[in-house]
Amino acid sequence: MLQQTRVQAVIPYYEKFLRHFPEVRTLAAASEQELLACWSGLGYYSRARNLQRAARVIVEKHGGKFPREFEQALALPGIGNYTASAVLSIAYGVPLAVLDGNVARVISRLYALAADAKSKSGNEKLQELAGALISQRRPGEFNQAMMELGATVCLPQQPRCGKCPIQRNCLAYGRSQVDRYPPPRKKSRPVVRHFVAVLILDNAGRFFVVQRPRNANWLGGLWELPMWEKPHQEPPDWLKLEKRLGTVRHSITDNRLEVDVFRGSVNGGNRRARGRWIAIEETGFLPITTITRKALALVGRS
Repeated sequence: MLQQTRVQAVIPYYEKFLRHFPEVRTLAAASEQELLACWSGLGYYSRARNLQRAARVIVEKHGGKFPREFEQALALPGIGNYTASAVLSIAYGVPLAVLDGNVARVISRLYALAADAKSKSGNEKLQELAGALISQRRPGEFNQAMMELGATVCLPQQPRCGKCPIQRNCLAYGRSQVDRYPPPRKKSRPVVRHFVAVLILDNAGRFFVVQRPRNANWLGGLWELPMWEKPHQEPPDWLKLEKRLGTVRHSITDNRLEVDVFRGSVNGGNRRARGRWIAIEETGFLPITTITRKALALVGRS
């Protein structure tokens, strides 16, 4: 969950997740719909699917225990160097250094090293230095301390150098060049895309949702209001637009989505409208897109 999501945002999801899946066998046995409903709102849903695939491998091949060997950990779906090193060092005391964005920033400033952690050569150099620093006796605590240092003191902007426990060892600080490290990366300009979503209600107050294809570029398998992109797509012929409710905005990777939300209806009960009717109370049990949740929030303001 902490891959690509902030700690404060993760906490309620983490607590909810553990209530639903208190141990690895429960997660391995869950349906995908139950899994995605519990993850809904965190984004990057491939992480949830990989987590469950890894749980199943752990149950089937490792007796329900996370493997202790680095190569076995790397073989699990969705597990890379960072996650394997973090789990093995914290859970089993294996002296493996983690390298996330926070740690990379600390090391870059500590050594005044202009290395890009996203590049192969930069990552290898930073990983080498992190490995040279790792505590052999308490690697888990060391890794957590480095991550915490980057998250709370060695900040990207306005770092709190006066509170840094390694200030006197920091080359960037000694040279008054903290702001130069790590070197800034060029950010790609976000792509603004325009969509229309339609809220259709029945007499019981339920709303109509359709399921995204599992092989969609994003949010595969999640449920959403009928939606299409302008001007590239046309509305389905079974749909009738009525009152405009407002606009919601949402970001997915480098895409900035602006979604105009309308009330609508199904033309003549056309049976080509494949989906399902759900009540508001059911949204906690179904993987619903965040865009849909934002659209539903417009109803109370319209």
